[in-house]
Amino acid sequence: MANSASGESVIQRVVRILDAFSKGRPRLTLSDLVRATGMSSSTAHRLANDLVGSGLLERGPGGDYGVGMKMWELAARSNPLEDLRRRGLPFLEGVHAAVRQNVSLSIPDVETGSVLYVERLDQHGSVLNLGDVAGRLDIHTTSSGMAMMAYMPGWVQDRFLARPLEKTTPGTETDPVRIRAHLALIRERGYVRMAGILVPENTAYAVPVFGAGNTVIGAVAVVVPAAEEQRDLILPVLVAAGRGLSRTMGAERRPYGTRPWLEGHGPRPA
Repeated sequence: MANSASGESVIQRVVRILDAFSKGRPRLTLSDLVRATGMSSSTAHRLANDLVGSGLLERGPGGDYGVGMKMWELAARSNPLEDLRRRGLPFLEGVHAAVRQNVSLSIPDVETGSVLYVERLDQHGSVLNLGDVAGRLDIHTTSSGMAMMAYMPGWVQDRFLARPLEKTTPGTETDPVRIRAHLALIRERGYVRMAGILVPENTAYAVPVFGAGNTVIGAVAVVVPAAEEQRDLILPVLVAAGRGLSRTMGAERRPYGTRPWLEGHGPRPA
């Protein structure tokens, strides 16, 4: 593809246009696109119209732009994340029915140090949940991210912990030594509990999801208001969902931590 004067290819500029749309900004005018992408008006107009012609964008009666149905069609037909989302949804529905709280399914993106949310079921009005579908949060700030990182190969953990980690709240842990200790505890227990990290009033639980070769491929999480936390209800249901989805995704049976929360002894989670 031909490059622009800035060195960007056409594909890179197209991605910038598509990336300008979000849940909070589903419709954008040409001026909005120019501001969001930094492109000239003529370039943004030409590329946006080309995307309309291909069905990747649609143009409204007032001349503004939105994401076209073709985008969903292509992703739903060929994206492996859609298979995980489809297989995971019945398990999320089971957890949601049992605990009546916010439940999510996510995958790791180690290269960017983030968690990508692929599905979420809400308990409306009960909690502020920052993990939006198709949204990202930092691995070290989320129960899902820590559940997945705990089962990554050692070299992946080393590379992740070598990068600067930012605090999102005063309670965010960024010290590599303490994070390593937390990851070891997660592997021992088989689950994560994080309280007040992203939202001070919330407590989050998560378990990993494994695929073929027992490689960690995702996580199922529950977010609850701290005042409504029911550990003895949440954990058995959540662990069962993680195991069931893992088997559905091709994982072999494996131990899921020491299970003190099921056996009625041992320390409560910190």
